[in-house]
Amino acid sequence: MSRKYRLAPMFAAALFGCLVGLLPAAAQTKIAIGTAKDPNLAAQVIIARDKGFFKEAGLDATISDFPSGGDLMAAFVGGSVQIATAGATPVITLGARPFSIAIVAQVSDISGAQQLLVHEGVNSLEQLYGKKIGVLKGTASEALFNSIVKGYHLDASKFEIVNLGPTEMLQAFVRNQVDAVALWEPHSTRAREAGKGKTLVSGTTSFIPGKEGPRRVYGDHAVLFTSQDFARKDGDTVKKVVTALDRANAYLKSNRKEAVEILAKAFQLTPEQMDHIVDVNDYTLLIDEQIVSDMNKLSSFLAALDKIPAEVDVRSWMSTAALKSVAPNMVTLK
Repeated sequence: MSRKYRLAPMFAAALFGCLVGLLPAAAQTKIAIGTAKDPNLAAQVIIARDKGFFKEAGLDATISDFPSGGDLMAAFVGGSVQIATAGATPVITLGARPFSIAIVAQVSDISGAQQLLVHEGVNSLEQLYGKKIGVLKGTASEALFNSIVKGYHLDASKFEIVNLGPTEMLQAFVRNQVDAVALWEPHSTRAREAGKGKTLVSGTTSFIPGKEGPRRVYGDHAVLFTSQDFARKDGDTVKKVVTALDRANAYLKSNRKEAVEILAKAFQLTPEQMDHIVDVNDYTLLIDEQIVSDMNKLSSFLAALDKIPAEVDVRSWMSTAALKSVAPNMVTLK
């Protein structure tokens, strides 16, 4: 074979490579994702953004932080956000309106991040009888405290409940104006440090001296959700979001030091503070009976306070097709 014919395939391959390089990159699907500057519900979103997992999944993702669940839900209903992460309370509140919510994945079991903080020297819950307890009524803070009372067989009438927002609770705790506070991370970490306090119990664990160990009395979760209509019509986009968050979740578990550094910077925490918050959260996309049971109990709590018109069954909101496709072991709900 002549040299000319031997070289022909090489020139053809080189020409093909050049032509491919001139072609436009694969189109990225635009998506607006809502969340909050909260490590309990935005950890995987931040990691997926910073590590390029959204882009690699084929998404041109715009991430927006909202100061409250109410602001996020207003943007979601208004259409400026198509998919979002939020705590169970605002999701249930919106879904009970009713609004066609589709929960496509969990992002974290945040039960352990819900904590009752006390001052040093308090070593039992009964020591708080007759004392002032800071609680934000009508929220997970009150639901946590009620669950502690029930789970530890306490007399609710013996506590003096003071209704405070999270920042007010922190300040009151530091100034010794309340004896305990029902808070969630990262507020509880700040209260512990500034108020020289400690966690006596959380939603999942007893830290009571002599009685330490796992004790789940309260369940709360952060979820990834969209509308039923979007889940149905844009299922491929939902799958891409879930793919990116699944990769982020795996990165958090296998590259914890690097992930903690990313999250600490994003949430303006020290690496030590963020590392503790990772410890108390169970970051997972899992959809199982536990999340349904916990959210339904929270629904009953909200309905009893007239925060929602009636109890709801969140089982009917679970839209697991995308998660089953990406990580089938993450769906055990029957």
